[in-house]
Amino acid sequence: MQGKSIIHLITRFKLFLRGHEQEEARRMLLWAGVVGVLGALATVLFREGIQLIEWLFTSHSGSLVHIAEGLSWWQRLLIPLAGGLLAGAILQFGLKWVRSARTTDYMEAIVAGDGVIGVRASLVKSLSSLFSVGSGGSIGREGAMVQLAAMVGSAAGYWVHLPQHKQRLLVACGAAAGLAAAYNAPIAGALFVAEIVMGTIAMESFGPLIVASVVSNTTIHHFLGYAPVYQIPAFQFLSNWELFSYAALGYLLGHLAPSFITLLDRSENLFARTMLPLTLKLGLGGLVVGAISTFYPQVWGNGYSVVNSLLHQNIAWQLLALVLIFKIIATAATIGSGAVGGVFTPTLFIGAAFGSLFGTALGAIFPGMTSPSSAYAIVGMGAFLAAATQAPLMAILMIFEMTLDYKITLPLMLACVIAYTVARDHRGSESIYAGALRRKRGLHTEK
Repeated sequence: MQGKSIIHLITRFKLFLRGHEQEEARRMLLWAGVVGVLGALATVLFREGIQLIEWLFTSHSGSLVHIAEGLSWWQRLLIPLAGGLLAGAILQFGLKWVRSARTTDYMEAIVAGDGVIGVRASLVKSLSSLFSVGSGGSIGREGAMVQLAAMVGSAAGYWVHLPQHKQRLLVACGAAAGLAAAYNAPIAGALFVAEIVMGTIAMESFGPLIVASVVSNTTIHHFLGYAPVYQIPAFQFLSNWELFSYAALGYLLGHLAPSFITLLDRSENLFARTMLPLTLKLGLGGLVVGAISTFYPQVWGNGYSVVNSLLHQNIAWQLLALVLIFKIIATAATIGSGAVGGVFTPTLFIGAAFGSLFGTALGAIFPGMTSPSSAYAIVGMGAFLAAATQAPLMAILMIFEMTLDYKITLPLMLACVIAYTVARDHRGSESIYAGALRRKRGLHTEK
């Protein structure tokens, strides 16, 4: 009889714990939704800030490439230089002023930290990013957007005194919300954080990421509507034999991605060896972009408008090849100098441009037997993203969310997996993000 009572008490205690766990899970979903809203609002404010900086530098706002094309050569040269100097000064003196010992890197806070992000230091870096991006720096605006949204998640978790593991999860929810808001891709936003940062898609963590991404995306739609980030044409897949062509594209991009990552590393080391103050480093990076843009204004900004153009227009392959080469150099100079921003969008640019060139070459060799170059550009975006981030599932879903076209599924999956596999053989499991995190924390990933 006494044994039955003990068993009964144990059973009731287990039910109590299960109910407590379910309540905690519901609370996390609620807070994930709150972070989704606040993270989206932070990205909206950052977008407005970029437009303000663009107007201050050029008296125009909108596509940076279109703005650059309307400027004189000396303006193209000096505006990125001035923006780099201002962005560097904000970093150099602003971070000394706030004197925060807390990390501002959301990946570091999730993977190796306590989930607490320095608010004032993050705001300083975001302000610096505004000047880098708004003055034509070859860097993505999504980096600061994700950082701001992750900061919101950290502040919310710190405010309600969450335990450390849930604090980290709320930072991850903020990062997912930021990426979903930047690219109108809620599934890919959640997978980006789960696959690249957290390394798991367990439902305990993936559920809140999904909630944050969906709520963020819905909030962004309220302000910006439902327009896609890229105006992607209908995908054309003429015959099954083209799968071999897409496989070859994935193979080539799998070789290109490690070289691109290595170039970014070497550029960062080269700028470090100059021993210049941070202000002058970012100014030098801006000067490189400005010098290139005097001849090729297409290198300004993150490359949105150029990608949209090559998806709908036939750009001369000679011009596109030169723009691709100089865009890679401009991106390496901007990132290597220490500018705050993202490499996600430049990565999509490189994949799209290379894919378009590959499709153009196939069309010349097999006229009338291959899909338009825009089809290869779309698949190239996903394949290069998969190779550079070492996250093929995220890359596949992101491009699919952008196109909402089922016909792209087979060639996209094939190219992404091949590109990922080839790149992994070159650099092990290290992605474009893992290298940066390792350098910051002194971590050594296994290759």
